[in-house]
Amino acid sequence: MSYFRKITNEHERLSALKRLAIVDTPVEARFDRLTHLACRVFNCKFAFISFVDEHRQWFKSSANIAITETPIHEAMCTHTIEQSQPLVTPNTLEDKRFRENPHVVGEPHFRFYAGVRLIFEGHAVGTLCVLDNEPKQLSQSQIEQLQGFGELVESELNKKEYKDLSEQLEEYQFKLEQTQKITRVRSAILEKVVNAESLHTVLHDIVYAIEAEYKEQICSVLLLENGKLKKGAAPSLPDFYNDAIDGVDIGEGVGSCGNTAATNEPTIVEDISTHPFWSAWKELAASAGVAACWSQPIQGANGEAIGTFAIYHREKAIPTAEERVLIRQFAHIASIAIERELANRVIWRQANFDSLTGLPNRNLMLDHLQLAMKTADRENEKVAVVFLDLDNFKDVNDALGHDVGDKLLVECAMRIKRCLRADDTVSRLGGDEFVIILNGICGLSSIENVVQKVLSEIIKPYTLEFERIHTSASMGITLYPDDANEVKDLLKNADQAMYGAKAHGKNSYHYFTHDMQKAAIRRISLLNDLRYAVKNNELFLEYQPIVCFNDSKEVKAEALLRWQHPIKGRIAPDDFIPLAEESGLIIEISNWVFDEVTRRIKQWRREHSKFVQISINTSPSQYFNQESNITEWLTLLLEKGLSARSILLEVTENLLMEADAEVSKKLFQFRQAGIDIALDDFGTGFSSISYLKKFPTDYIKIDKSFVNSMTDVSNDKVLCEAIIVMAKKLGIGVVAEGVETQEQFNILSAMGCDYAQGYFIARPMQLSDFEAYLKEN
Repeated sequence: MSYFRKITNEHERLSALKRLAIVDTPVEARFDRLTHLACRVFNCKFAFISFVDEHRQWFKSSANIAITETPIHEAMCTHTIEQSQPLVTPNTLEDKRFRENPHVVGEPHFRFYAGVRLIFEGHAVGTLCVLDNEPKQLSQSQIEQLQGFGELVESELNKKEYKDLSEQLEEYQFKLEQTQKITRVRSAILEKVVNAESLHTVLHDIVYAIEAEYKEQICSVLLLENGKLKKGAAPSLPDFYNDAIDGVDIGEGVGSCGNTAATNEPTIVEDISTHPFWSAWKELAASAGVAACWSQPIQGANGEAIGTFAIYHREKAIPTAEERVLIRQFAHIASIAIERELANRVIWRQANFDSLTGLPNRNLMLDHLQLAMKTADRENEKVAVVFLDLDNFKDVNDALGHDVGDKLLVECAMRIKRCLRADDTVSRLGGDEFVIILNGICGLSSIENVVQKVLSEIIKPYTLEFERIHTSASMGITLYPDDANEVKDLLKNADQAMYGAKAHGKNSYHYFTHDMQKAAIRRISLLNDLRYAVKNNELFLEYQPIVCFNDSKEVKAEALLRWQHPIKGRIAPDDFIPLAEESGLIIEISNWVFDEVTRRIKQWRREHSKFVQISINTSPSQYFNQESNITEWLTLLLEKGLSARSILLEVTENLLMEADAEVSKKLFQFRQAGIDIALDDFGTGFSSISYLKKFPTDYIKIDKSFVNSMTDVSNDKVLCEAIIVMAKKLGIGVVAEGVETQEQFNILSAMGCDYAQGYFIARPMQLSDFEAYLKEN
């Protein structure tokens, strides 16, 4: 801790004293003259010029006393530098600060003290003081004289600073003169780098500039690419020599430059004819007229070798220390140009290529497409733009992780490239979206061949991280100039066509038509209207009864969402429910359905049957959405005083495929509360028995596509029977959807199916009709 407690910037004061560099320096007459003069002027026996550091007071000059330093606790001047005005003590024995000081009570018995602080760089670093063995008084004019003496000392201190600066300036000027040549080279080269001239031009200019300043040297720049040295610039070496060096493998002991590139260290060869590194090249060097070679690595920003800079001599030669510095500087200049070129390549690649798959990205794709359109105009041909989206890619990401998803994208990119012709290109837009540009299209057959090949390649199984993975592709196709003349319109068309392919069952392709464009516009309009449907009371429910084959008392029905648009009339569920899913409106709509159903159930159970159970379709969004917790429905049931058995929740197969631990937790919460869960449209997707074992399932609903075409001799009958038998073994109830004939009803009954739903039983009913149905049943 500093002795000077009152000085708040003690660290800065000591730093200034250190920069003054005066402590522990020899005696100087200029300071001694001032102390002796002070003794005469003030009629005092002693005078000091001292400096106070962290632990001591050191005397630069002392008149009439042989003291060089004192410990900090004995230093009388420590009190002086703490105050801005001179410190005058007429009688030290009467001043509590000094009366016990060893230099007061003992030799040399100081009785009078007067001192003024010395300022350097704004900090008090020392003092000028006069002392005597007898008490004294100083007049005001004498105190001002003492201050004047202090200013003289400060002037001498500043003279030393100026002297030091002058010496530094001289040293700098000397170094500047020594580096004028390299500065001229650097300036000329940097100007060319800034002007973005080609690497070939810049490297040659580097060599020319150096050889112009240092005429006895022959310079060579080689670039390191994939473990080989490539020609950069060596205009003063013969062509046969440069051609022989171009493409040589690097390695320890492979000439000067090969060894330098391999070791990333300088290689100095004084005599090529005798050096072992040059045994395979000495005759070539002799033919080129060079006898010595000094090679320096050209290093990138990371310190790794990116090339070599070499200086050849006609005679045997070894570099001086200064020449070693020069060759390092030359190599650094070359590195600036090479690094800029490498950086430009990286920037261009990052700006134009996808970092994951290595395919062109959107930027480069747009360039390719514009070029393809111009070529098509010139050659009177067409261009096909294909928008490709992987099917169920999100399922892979969610189930196996993004690392596996990335590997799948890389493999798909490779497969797509293998399917294309030489003039075609494929780009990755992001996610699982790719754009294929097919050039030189004269007829649809050339498109069909490529597209079919891509579909068949994509659908083949993948083995990634020891997992067998399946995916497929949906592809939308549009033609230039048939469908559009602008790039943005072509991409929009292809995107719309791709969604058309997905709507047709995925793993397929679809051509853009103007009807599709109209449908897209209608879709946007419909979505805007849907946002206000709940508030405007445009949504309503219909109920389709579900009957039990064994005359159960339970009365079941499925609540079906309907939309009556005030202008457009009845909107089909297949048109607006997917929109609600995609936009997130399904959360609000589903909550409305729950409120409407539970409100009606309470009345029906009171007025008709306490065994009424209504099925409600739920959306995967309700289980995945963090802001909307579907399990809040349990609380609402309790608040309404309804039994958990009064509703049944229908879930989709997709939910189970994508389910994580949180989704599973919510499903089990419903099961524990007593709410039944049904798996809807069973058999149409990637159904797995493991879902039935892993997740709570009370019922499976056989999709109507199996039931509609079922007869006594059909395969669908066998499939339905197998599903029913399996469900019975697992203790799961079965509901058959789409029952439309007596024959189907009888077959299902004979198979042991539990429930039937379909037009044969009853069509979906409006509220009043369903309440009449309840009354009758």
